[in-house]
Amino acid sequence: MAHSLAVGLFRVPPGSSDQLRRRARIEIALCAGSEGYALLDTFDLDDSLRAEDETLQVVRALGDRHPLHALIVAGPVQREGIDELADDLRLITVRVPATRL
Repeated sequence: MAHSLAVGLFRVPPGSSDQLRRRARIEIALCAGSEGYALLDTFDLDDSLRAEDETLQVVRALGDRHPLHALIVAGPVQREGIDELADDLRLITVRVPATRL
């Protein structure tokens, strides 16, 4: 049985270690699996190579090409942009509990 697809988005506090970033990715993957989703990709919203808007556009492009079902969100992300993206792509948003990061 095929699993529905999800994309992970996370933000960690400025200056966070690579270890914390890895932890966020792992927790997103664990959350996706426990919710029954196959994780297509995970994005750091504070990636030094892309601005947040650019990252959300990449996720939007993935949603246009793949049958995404959910966004798995971790860390202190601004709901405004995430909610707009989820509404546009008709996705549900699943939040990783803050206690897991």
